[in-house]
Amino acid sequence: MTATDSSVFGTGMSAAESESAVALENWKLLRYFNGYRALIACTAAVYALSGIHISPFGESNPQLFYGTSLLYAALMLTGVVAAWRRWPAYETQIGLLSFLDIVLLTMLLHASGSLSSGLGLLLVVSVGGSSLMLGTRLTVFFAALATVAIGVEVNWAFLTGGFWSTDGYTQAGLLGLGLFATAALSHTLAARLRATEALAQRRGVDLANLSQINELIIQRMQSGVLVCDASGHVHMLNKCARDFLGLREPLSGKTLLTDISASLATQMFDWLGKLAANRGRQLVTTRAGYTLLPRFLSIGDTQNSGVLVFLEDTAILKQQAQQLKMAALARLTASIAHEIRNPLGAIIHAGQLLSESSSQSGEDKRLVRIIEDQSRRMNVIVENVMQLSRRDHVNPVVLNLSAWVRDFARQFAETSGKPAEVFSVVVHGAIEVCMDPDQLSQVIGNLCQNALRHSPPFTGQPQIALKAGMDIDRRPCLDVIDWGSGVPPEIVDNIFDPFFTTTPRGTGLGLYIARELCEGNGARLDYHPGDGIGSRFCVTFLRAEECGGMGA
Repeated sequence: MTATDSSVFGTGMSAAESESAVALENWKLLRYFNGYRALIACTAAVYALSGIHISPFGESNPQLFYGTSLLYAALMLTGVVAAWRRWPAYETQIGLLSFLDIVLLTMLLHASGSLSSGLGLLLVVSVGGSSLMLGTRLTVFFAALATVAIGVEVNWAFLTGGFWSTDGYTQAGLLGLGLFATAALSHTLAARLRATEALAQRRGVDLANLSQINELIIQRMQSGVLVCDASGHVHMLNKCARDFLGLREPLSGKTLLTDISASLATQMFDWLGKLAANRGRQLVTTRAGYTLLPRFLSIGDTQNSGVLVFLEDTAILKQQAQQLKMAALARLTASIAHEIRNPLGAIIHAGQLLSESSSQSGEDKRLVRIIEDQSRRMNVIVENVMQLSRRDHVNPVVLNLSAWVRDFARQFAETSGKPAEVFSVVVHGAIEVCMDPDQLSQVIGNLCQNALRHSPPFTGQPQIALKAGMDIDRRPCLDVIDWGSGVPPEIVDNIFDPFFTTTPRGTGLGLYIARELCEGNGARLDYHPGDGIGSRFCVTFLRAEECGGMGA
């Protein structure tokens, strides 16, 4: 099974394909019926040419039977060729051949002694077969035409100046009723068959679409999925399972799970043999370097019917657990911070009042200054912690990133008291992204403050580069680059952890909050070491057309 990027409903037949399939079946039915006609006509022609006399065929008018048989055979053979070549049109062929069929069969009937010959039954077959392929009006028309032809045949002697006789009227009437009944039943049967065929085609399209949807879902799952039989042969696996197990070659019908992963095969056979019931699931390390947690499920009523194997990447499981813990921690810390704000505000206010007192000694002033400094520091921590709850309150809009970067650089320089030359802004074309503008300002502002904190003093050269463009996957991104001291390699894996800091007065929440805000907007924040010096933080955004699925 392989993934596909085609339309979900591309597997089922389109309207044009469905019509083509119906037309193909119609032509096939016409060919079969023309074959029957040609067989009857050729049989009559061979009989006429052989000179053998078999009653009642040709008894009344041998010459008419002879000529009609040859003409009938020639026309029906021509009809066979026309049906194979599909020219002229389908409806034209049916109408013309049905008309010729009735006329020529009536002439053979007349040449063989009228209704007493039994050839009238061929008209019933002709009308019934035509009714399977014709619409309601033409079905009634040809049934009526055949009935009129029989009536003309019964009254032929009277119409040509002979004596009028009632012989054969009863048989002609019954045959006429039979023609109409056959036409009606054949047409009703054909209508039901067409409705059943259309329903079957719709169900087939639905099943094909459902099959492709299931395939797409399985292929795009973040979990690995394998299907094995009881003997350990692998019959299907999705792309994620291929990556987990390090497979590059396509599956063959004899691929064994043991050849792919011996430890996974051992667990599956233990599960089949009920040996793993009391032991629980065990981790499996693959040759591709993944540590997986397998789960087994029987496909049929018995375990011998086959096994469905789910493979979960433990790294993803740990990440999901970490995210749940961080979300709970954010709610807890935000609640605590909210409760701290009131007494902290009172402490800050009391410190300000003490600082205004004129009777303070030098030691008292030093203590008041400590109160103010530490209160401000605590207030920064409280504000940062309160921001953890902002992730769930997102208002993303379509931003012109090119214009936003230039405005941000100007405003940041003004509010921070830095010259505009601190920034080097590089924008590649007009780029639109999906992001909450206030939260983007907070993220990039935090990154810029870190960059300035770890950069040497300004000497006229830019200290921060803001580069907006597209990454290798053609997704919009914004790089914040500095040429400072960079991040030591030994702490790179921890810089986004909450409360991790390398400075005594830091809170350790800046980068963590920045990443959380990015993820809340569907964006991604990554760190990349600089080329020998400095750092590069990259924010990768949602595209503008993806903004409709985001919201608070």
